[in-house]
Amino acid sequence: MIDVQSMSFSYRKNRPVLDRINLQMEAGGVYGVLGANGVGKTTLLHLLGGLLFPTAGNISVDGKKPMLRQPSFLEQVYYVPVEFDLPRVTVQAYQKRYAPFYPHFSITSWLHALETFRLAADASLSDLSFGQKKKVILSFAIASGCQILLFDEPTDGLDIPSKDSFRRLLSARIDEQRLAIIATHHVHDVAMLLDHLIVLKAQHVLLESSLEQLTTHLRTVTTVQLPDADELLYSERIPGGHHCLLRNTQGQEGPLDLELLFKALQSHPEIIQNSLPYEQHI
Repeated sequence: MIDVQSMSFSYRKNRPVLDRINLQMEAGGVYGVLGANGVGKTTLLHLLGGLLFPTAGNISVDGKKPMLRQPSFLEQVYYVPVEFDLPRVTVQAYQKRYAPFYPHFSITSWLHALETFRLAADASLSDLSFGQKKKVILSFAIASGCQILLFDEPTDGLDIPSKDSFRRLLSARIDEQRLAIIATHHVHDVAMLLDHLIVLKAQHVLLESSLEQLTTHLRTVTTVQLPDADELLYSERIPGGHHCLLRNTQGQEGPLDLELLFKALQSHPEIIQNSLPYEQHI
């Protein structure tokens, strides 16, 4: 559904934010994009949404070029930014004003999301807190019926119950026709949603892999004593022991802490070459 080929982007000449990256993303999945501040996560979402244009290379989204911003493209892509301004209208008026731009908008999904988030349709947007406004935007995105949903830090401003509501609402809407991409620092908030992971570093894609592939080759454990060096890839001290990233040499089923994996990749990217198949990284 999304094909990025040798794509580069620079805000300033000769200072690329993203440099000749390649990505392929298929419908039916939720992709997490991780990276340090300034590495290009938001820029990537803007490029996929047609808000920025590549300085080199190509992006194809469902066979269309985002930079052309054709109506047939715009009606199938919805972007939730970190920061936003909302008009001084009620929640219901907001839906009535903008839903006509999205031909597959579902009133049923919209009302269900409002109920789940405990939002009143007659509430004035100007009277809502940032977190409540965020829930309005997330509700609209999920109800939009768009094939591609782009989320930049979607859990910012949400309380713990609302984060759980967001996960449940989004997972119920992703099917074989839809794709969601979540750029975030708060990987614990969305880890249960993700089935693919993309890690950016120094203008490049450091890792692109399905979670199924990652858990085949890697696992995390919490232990009092450090495991054998042959298994251990990365560890950090915690009260009472160590949190460790290990090679999954025995094919054991178990959890994979994506935050620990991210820290390991930032500190020791060579673990990719040592522990994952070549096709899982660039």
